[in-house]
Amino acid sequence: MKNPLFPLAAFLVLFMLMGPVAISQSFKSAQPYSEKKLLQDFLCSEVVYPDDALEQKIEGKVVMSFIVENDGSVNKVRVKQQVSPELDAEALRLFRMLLWEPAISMGQPVASENEYTINFNIKKYNKHCKQRGYTSSTYPFQPVDSSYIVYEYSQTENKPIAVFDEKGMRLKDFIAKNIKYPETAYRQNLSGIVTLGFVVEPHGRVSNIKVLQDVGGGCNQEAIRLLQMIKWMPGIKDGKAVRTIMNIDIEFRLPEESDMNMFESGQMQSQ
Repeated sequence: MKNPLFPLAAFLVLFMLMGPVAISQSFKSAQPYSEKKLLQDFLCSEVVYPDDALEQKIEGKVVMSFIVENDGSVNKVRVKQQVSPELDAEALRLFRMLLWEPAISMGQPVASENEYTINFNIKKYNKHCKQRGYTSSTYPFQPVDSSYIVYEYSQTENKPIAVFDEKGMRLKDFIAKNIKYPETAYRQNLSGIVTLGFVVEPHGRVSNIKVLQDVGGGCNQEAIRLLQMIKWMPGIKDGKAVRTIMNIDIEFRLPEESDMNMFESGQMQSQ
């Protein structure tokens, strides 16, 4: 006679074996909006090495601890590992410019404790300055809001506007002139719209770039390259230049179909 409890016992053993794996796979730690390479690009373009630290040749890693709440807001930021007062302050400034996605547990956003490290290296900093062509940021509009608050496109009184050196150049004309259809996408017959979310900073460069809708075949990377080429007049709220979150849609159409077109929108889209 078969034991009626055997299937149940086998199921319990199987659950015990698989349970820890399933639980570990159900948690995803908090992450910055931008992927690693884009985040590194941002830090390289934004960091300003304090003069005193440069003169004294002070280098090192500043480690910050913080909590990302379930809505993505950041609280209880503190410097866990210090280097010097000047470098600690610059690390905090850079960190406060980052947007975060909350940790996910069992499919739900949850608060979590995190650490983030910013490394200060003088040789690399000098290389970055040479590549980017500046040592400090200039602001096309004064005064500047210093709260680090990011406003929605619709909340600004004056919307961010792309600015170009060439007189009469429009955003869609700039895209059409500079876009390079990726060879991989062309060979694979890929076309579509790449949607990028990003923040226009008060100095007119962009940060926190995130691919909201991808195409593949190199189109995402090409869209990002184009976005990083564009300078902006920042959004204005209450008479101050503010950080503004917005979207841009760059459409890739195969050359034989038509010219490439670009569209922009202000509202952040859900993934």
